[in-house]
This record gives sequence, structure tokens and C-alpha cells, in this order.
Amino acid sequence: MSRRHLTCQVVLLALAAAPLAAQVTDPSLLTIDRIFKDESLAPAPFPRFVWAADGKSYFVFEPREGSKGGDLVKVDPVSLAKAIVVKREQLVPTGDTVPLQPTRFTFSADGRRLLIFTDTARVWRLNTRGDYWVLDLATSALRKLGGDSAMPQSLMFAKFAPQGDRVAYVRSNNLYVENLSDHRITALTRDGSVTTINGTFDWVYEEEFDDRDGFRWSPDGSRIAYWQLDASGVPLSPAHTTTRRRLTAAMQCMCIPASRDRRSQS
Repeated sequence: MSRRHLTCQVVLLALAAAPLAAQVTDPSLLTIDRIFKDESLAPAPFPRFVWAADGKSYFVFEPREGSKGGDLVKVDPVSLAKAIVVKREQLVPTGDTVPLQPTRFTFSADGRRLLIFTDTARVWRLNTRGDYWVLDLATSALRKLGGDSAMPQSLMFAKFAPQGDRVAYVRSNNLYVENLSDHRITALTRDGSVTTINGTFDWVYEEEFDDRDGFRWSPDGSRIAYWQLDASGVPLSPAHTTTRRRLTAAMQCMCIPASRDRRSQS
């Protein structure tokens, strides 16, 4: 091949590649990589809201411009009229200057208290573990649940009793009830461990049946029904959990051939 022909081929290849390079660098053009990797193209998530008991309005946290956190507002879905129910200042814990950033929230049945789930942590696929706070709407008293012995981000599935005077939750595979008048905590189970799981489920139930929250109050608030899993016959193996920032490993019960199946009780 002559040098002249080789030069022509190189020029033609360069001209052909130029449009491709322009497509990659031109920010006005969509590419497969941009669609899946560019977070600016992701739709804004719809804010979590809670319907009022009468179904005529709903509650949602709205950010306040120029400040961290937001106000809890009551919205009329017909007129879109809004009224602030909880100001962001009411969500600042004692000794802190930054308000809580609620992930989820629920009202007690009598409407006197607000249960706030915040600072969440991932368990398998969803963020179901974190901190829970109760706000007294009449006095603005804000109190973190779990007591002094509870580690941060350690409570799961907290829910009001039907009377609104107590909250039950799971911590370290045990069930607890906390009285909101004196914050006395009663342990309903004490045998929780890696292999004895109370009030929640292990990764198999979470993955195969979408089961996570494993307890309920009775209608009169006098009892709690809960699931208990016995995985004592299932071998322990290292399980890895990955997030965008880190990889963690922990020993978990993992089914292998010929191992004894889990036993569940309720």
C-alpha cells in the first residue's frame, strides 16, 4: 500500500470518528450512558404524604426556602390551601441547631402525637432501621425513643398503640414497648440473637416474600402479635451488603443444601 493511500485512509477514519466524538461530548444530546448515569435526568421523587383520618386533606413536609429542614403542612387537595401543622423549629432536638429530616411519619390515633422516622440505614434492600422520635403536638416536647442503651440507627418498625400512649419497636431482634408518659421501656422478648429473630424477618423472607415488619398491636392495645424465627439449625456464613460508599460484611444464617430449614412461630 502506498503512503498516499495510507494517508487518505487515516484522514477518512478521523473524519468518520469526529461526529461520534461530538455526540459523546455534546451535553445537549442524549446517550444511553447519560440516561442511566446522569442524575440530573432523574425525575424528582414524589414527597411522602399521609392522609388525614377524614380523608379530606393530607400532610406533607415542605422544604423552607433558604434553610435546612421543612415544615409539616396540611393540604386541601381540592383548593390546595395549606396550613402549617409543625414548624421546622419544633423538630430541632435539644442541644442541636439542625432540625430532624423525616423519612416517614405517622400520627397517633388521637392526633396528639407525631412519630418521626429519621437517620435511616439500609437493611438488605430498604432503609428499615434508624432513629424514631415522638413530638407532642400540644407541648412541642420532642423525645427520642429507645432509651440511653439504644445505639443510633438501631430501631425498626416503631408504631403507636391504638390509644397513642405507647410505642412498640424492634431492636436487635427483640421487641420493646415504650410508655410515652414516663418513657419506661418494657422488653417483651429477651432471646433475640442472630438465630432467634423476633418481630422482623431474615433475608430469605425479605427477599422471597417481601416480609420485613413482623408484629402488630391488637385493636384494644392490650397485646402484640409477632413472628419469631428460629434459624438455629442454619449455618452461619459471611454476607456482604454494598452501598454507593462502602461494603460491609456480617455473619448471617444462609441456607445450604442439607441444612435444616427455618422454623417460624407466631
